[in-house]
Amino acid sequence: MYYTFSVSASHMYHRKYLDFLLSHYEGLGMPYSFPVSFNFIASPLLIEDSRCILCLDDDGEAVGALGYIRGTGEGDYEDRHILQLQVAYLVEECRRTPVFLRGLQFLTEYLEEETEEVAELVFWTKQDAYLARLFGKFAERTSVSGTAAGDLYAYRVTLAQLKAYVGRFASRSIDS
Repeated sequence: MYYTFSVSASHMYHRKYLDFLLSHYEGLGMPYSFPVSFNFIASPLLIEDSRCILCLDDDGEAVGALGYIRGTGEGDYEDRHILQLQVAYLVEECRRTPVFLRGLQFLTEYLEEETEEVAELVFWTKQDAYLARLFGKFAERTSVSGTAAGDLYAYRVTLAQLKAYVGRFASRSIDS
Protein backbone atom coordinates (compact mmCIF):
# COMPACT_ATOMS: atom_id res chain seq x y z
CA MET A 1 0.00 0.00 0.00
CA TYR A 2 1.16 3.50 -0.78
CA TYR A 3 0.59 6.45 1.57
CA THR A 4 0.54 10.13 0.71
CA PHE A 5 0.76 13.17 2.93
CA SER A 6 -1.17 16.34 2.27
CA VAL A 7 -1.66 19.68 3.98
CA SER A 8 -5.32 20.06 4.81
CA ALA A 9 -6.34 23.14 2.82
CA SER A 10 -10.08 22.76 2.25
CA HIS A 11 -13.16 22.36 4.41
CA MET A 12 -13.49 18.77 3.19
CA TYR A 13 -9.97 17.93 4.42
CA HIS A 14 -10.49 19.87 7.65
CA ARG A 15 -13.53 17.73 8.32
CA LYS A 16 -11.61 14.57 7.42
CA TYR A 17 -8.87 15.63 9.87
CA LEU A 18 -11.33 16.22 12.72
CA ASP A 19 -13.42 13.11 11.98
CA PHE A 20 -10.28 10.96 11.86
CA LEU A 21 -8.84 12.23 15.14
CA LEU A 22 -12.16 12.13 16.97
CA SER A 23 -12.79 8.57 15.78
CA HIS A 24 -9.39 7.65 17.24
CA TYR A 25 -9.71 9.79 20.36
CA GLU A 26 -9.14 6.90 22.79
CA GLY A 27 -6.02 5.84 20.90
CA LEU A 28 -4.56 9.33 21.14
CA GLY A 29 -4.10 8.77 24.86
CA MET A 30 -4.22 12.48 25.63
CA PRO A 31 -3.86 13.02 29.38
CA TYR A 32 -6.46 15.77 29.54
CA SER A 33 -10.21 16.10 29.82
CA PHE A 34 -12.09 15.92 26.52
CA PRO A 35 -12.62 19.72 26.24
CA VAL A 36 -8.89 20.38 26.69
CA SER A 37 -7.95 17.55 24.32
CA PHE A 38 -10.42 18.83 21.74
CA ASN A 39 -8.74 22.23 21.98
CA PHE A 40 -5.40 20.61 21.08
CA ILE A 41 -6.98 18.67 18.22
CA ALA A 42 -8.94 21.60 16.76
CA SER A 43 -6.52 24.49 17.36
CA PRO A 44 -4.57 23.89 14.11
CA LEU A 45 -7.84 24.48 12.25
CA LEU A 46 -8.70 27.65 14.15
CA ILE A 47 -5.42 29.52 14.65
CA GLU A 48 -3.98 31.55 11.79
CA ASP A 49 -0.87 30.11 10.13
CA SER A 50 -1.39 26.75 11.81
CA ARG A 51 -1.62 23.58 9.75
CA CYS A 52 -3.12 20.11 9.66
CA ILE A 53 -1.47 17.33 7.70
CA LEU A 54 -3.25 14.14 6.71
CA CYS A 55 -1.76 10.78 5.81
CA LEU A 56 -4.00 9.09 3.25
CA ASP A 57 -4.00 5.51 1.96
CA ASP A 58 -4.53 4.39 -1.66
CA ASP A 59 -8.29 4.77 -1.24
CA GLY A 60 -8.02 8.35 0.04
CA GLU A 61 -8.93 7.33 3.58
CA ALA A 62 -7.17 9.06 6.45
CA VAL A 63 -4.77 6.78 8.33
CA GLY A 64 -2.84 9.50 10.12
CA ALA A 65 -2.92 13.15 11.07
CA LEU A 66 -0.66 15.81 12.49
CA GLY A 67 -1.52 19.34 13.58
CA TYR A 68 0.68 22.21 14.66
CA ILE A 69 0.43 25.84 15.72
CA ARG A 70 3.00 28.62 15.59
CA GLY A 71 4.43 29.69 18.92
CA THR A 72 4.35 28.31 22.44
CA GLY A 73 2.52 29.18 25.63
CA GLU A 74 5.87 29.86 27.32
CA GLY A 75 6.57 32.54 24.71
CA ASP A 76 3.02 33.95 24.71
CA TYR A 77 2.76 32.64 21.14
CA GLU A 78 5.08 35.44 20.00
CA ASP A 79 7.86 32.90 19.34
CA ARG A 80 6.43 32.10 15.91
CA HIS A 81 9.69 30.55 14.72
CA ILE A 82 8.81 27.59 16.98
CA LEU A 83 6.12 25.16 15.91
CA GLN A 84 4.25 23.34 18.63
CA LEU A 85 2.91 19.98 17.50
CA GLN A 86 -0.56 19.68 19.00
CA VAL A 87 -1.39 16.14 17.91
CA ALA A 88 0.13 13.36 15.83
CA TYR A 89 -1.38 9.95 15.23
CA LEU A 90 -1.00 7.00 12.86
CA VAL A 91 -3.34 4.02 12.93
CA GLU A 92 -1.60 0.99 14.35
CA GLU A 93 -1.29 -0.91 11.07
CA CYS A 94 0.62 2.06 9.59
CA ARG A 95 3.09 2.46 12.45
CA ARG A 96 6.05 1.33 10.46
CA THR A 97 9.38 3.04 9.98
CA PRO A 98 8.87 3.84 6.26
CA VAL A 99 5.53 5.58 6.84
CA PHE A 100 6.89 7.49 9.84
CA LEU A 101 10.00 8.57 7.93
CA ARG A 102 7.97 9.62 4.90
CA GLY A 103 5.82 11.74 7.21
CA LEU A 104 8.90 13.40 8.72
CA GLN A 105 10.30 13.94 5.23
CA PHE A 106 7.05 15.55 4.07
CA LEU A 107 6.99 17.77 7.16
CA THR A 108 10.60 18.97 6.78
CA GLU A 109 10.17 19.68 3.06
CA TYR A 110 6.92 21.54 3.68
CA LEU A 111 8.38 23.62 6.52
CA GLU A 112 11.39 24.60 4.43
CA GLU A 113 9.01 26.09 1.86
CA GLU A 114 7.09 28.13 4.45
CA THR A 115 7.38 31.88 3.96
CA GLU A 116 7.82 32.44 7.70
CA GLU A 117 10.96 30.92 9.20
CA VAL A 118 10.66 27.74 11.23
CA ALA A 119 13.64 27.12 13.47
CA GLU A 120 12.39 24.57 15.98
CA LEU A 121 9.61 22.10 16.73
CA VAL A 122 8.38 21.26 20.21
CA PHE A 123 5.92 18.60 21.35
CA TRP A 124 4.74 17.01 24.56
CA THR A 125 4.12 13.35 25.37
CA LYS A 126 3.16 11.30 28.35
CA GLN A 127 5.72 9.01 29.92
CA ASP A 128 6.11 5.98 27.69
CA ALA A 129 9.26 3.92 27.11
CA TYR A 130 8.46 3.27 23.43
CA LEU A 131 7.85 6.97 22.71
CA ALA A 132 10.99 7.96 24.63
CA ARG A 133 13.09 5.63 22.44
CA LEU A 134 11.37 6.79 19.25
CA PHE A 135 11.59 10.52 19.91
CA GLY A 136 15.07 10.21 21.40
CA LYS A 137 16.32 9.27 17.94
CA PHE A 138 15.77 12.78 16.60
CA ALA A 139 14.70 15.12 19.44
CA GLU A 140 15.94 16.09 22.87
CA ARG A 141 13.78 15.77 25.95
CA THR A 142 14.06 19.20 27.55
CA SER A 143 11.59 19.40 30.42
CA VAL A 144 8.99 17.65 32.52
CA SER A 145 5.67 19.12 33.59
CA GLY A 146 3.52 17.52 36.25
CA THR A 147 -0.21 17.38 35.54
CA ALA A 148 -3.15 15.79 37.29
CA ALA A 149 -2.92 13.00 34.72
CA GLY A 150 0.81 12.44 35.26
CA ASP A 151 4.08 13.80 33.96
CA LEU A 152 4.38 15.21 30.46
CA TYR A 153 7.72 15.45 28.67
CA ALA A 154 8.69 18.22 26.27
CA TYR A 155 10.80 17.26 23.27
CA ARG A 156 12.53 19.81 21.05
CA VAL A 157 14.27 19.51 17.73
CA THR A 158 15.55 22.15 15.36
CA LEU A 159 14.36 21.96 11.78
CA ALA A 160 17.99 21.50 10.71
CA GLN A 161 18.40 18.53 13.08
CA LEU A 162 15.17 16.95 11.87
CA LYS A 163 16.19 17.42 8.25
CA ALA A 164 19.60 15.83 8.99
CA TYR A 165 17.90 12.87 10.68
CA VAL A 166 15.58 12.29 7.72
CA GLY A 167 18.53 12.80 5.34
CA ARG A 168 20.34 9.85 6.89
CA PHE A 169 17.73 7.64 5.24
CA ALA A 170 17.77 9.37 1.83
CA SER A 171 20.04 6.74 0.27
CA ARG A 172 17.56 4.05 1.23
CA SER A 173 14.03 3.99 -0.07
CA ILE A 174 11.60 5.13 2.61
CA ASP A 175 8.58 4.04 0.60
CA SER A 176 6.41 1.40 2.20
